[in-house]
Amino acid sequence: MAVNYNDERFQQVEDEKQEQLNQYNQTYDNLITEREDLTNQQQGLVDQWQQTQNENLDKQLQFQQDLINQQKAETEKAYEKEAKSAYTNYQKEIDRYGVSREQQVANGLGSAGYSESSKVSMYNTYQNRLATAKERMDKAYLEFDNAIREAQLTNDVTKAENALTALQQKLQISLEAFNYKDTATQNKLNWQQQINSDYYNRYQGVLNQINYENEIAEQIRQYNEQMALQREQLEYQKEQDRIAQQQWEKEYALAKSQSGSGGSGGTGLIDGTLENNNSNNNNSSTNAPDYNTINDVILKCASNPAYRSDQYNMKSTIAQGILNALNSGKITEKQAEELESKMISAWNGTLKSNVSNGGGTQSYGSGGGGTR
Repeated sequence: MAVNYNDERFQQVEDEKQEQLNQYNQTYDNLITEREDLTNQQQGLVDQWQQTQNENLDKQLQFQQDLINQQKAETEKAYEKEAKSAYTNYQKEIDRYGVSREQQVANGLGSAGYSESSKVSMYNTYQNRLATAKERMDKAYLEFDNAIREAQLTNDVTKAENALTALQQKLQISLEAFNYKDTATQNKLNWQQQINSDYYNRYQGVLNQINYENEIAEQIRQYNEQMALQREQLEYQKEQDRIAQQQWEKEYALAKSQSGSGGSGGTGLIDGTLENNNSNNNNSSTNAPDYNTINDVILKCASNPAYRSDQYNMKSTIAQGILNALNSGKITEKQAEELESKMISAWNGTLKSNVSNGGGTQSYGSGGGGTR
């Protein structure tokens, strides 16, 4: 019988133990909570210091970037001014050669390519001047961008150093808090272990008493249950035997009436197999099976449940064979009753027969019960 852990004796021991545990747990939990609050305050101050340092660094970086961007703007203005000046000079030279066109013709240079080559030369000068100005501006831009990246890198490095310093301080604070909490927790666990040990002994005393009470009650219950089961099995077996007997009597009566009516169509048993007998009643004594043949068929049906299914109709066949053997004088009334009893036991699953199977008795069928 299972232990009833809702027994008030268990609950009384548990209530007293919990009261003791709660008192000690509350004391140590308060100490640990106070220490955690102090730790959080200290780490919060470290975070504030780091944030202030980083804000100052960001302001310095922004100031440097603003100065560099101003220089970039001045450089771009200088480039635009140089480009404009170069273009103006180029246009002046082109116009000058345009005015002197008539003079070139008078001197015989109008078709000599002199004017066109001069224009090309002036255009190349303009492009070279423009390219030189662009190259100086690009170089200045690159230096400005490098200066910004260098300032950003310095800012990042300093921030990283601040983060490392803050982390070291917070780790030191956490380590001190951990050591304090570890000591307090260990003391708390020691008290819990002592209290649990004391009340465990009291709990076992109650459990032993209840187990003893349950052991007596379980012995009584098992005895009553076993007696009820045996009575139920006995009644069930009686009912199965009664049903089997009724079925056998019906089939036996049917087989007997069919045999007494004469005519052909009887069924014989030969070597444990079915064979249609189309001869008349005059040959029934010749074709009727003997005791051993019928007994072998019953044993095969007992050992193979498939033969006991409705598909083969073996029960009616065996009953007809017993009746034919009895009428032909091949078996006696006592042997017929014995075969009838074996057939009923085979279909109930309770047939036992001494067969050659390494010695001992072999039980056929799928059910239990005694030997009929």
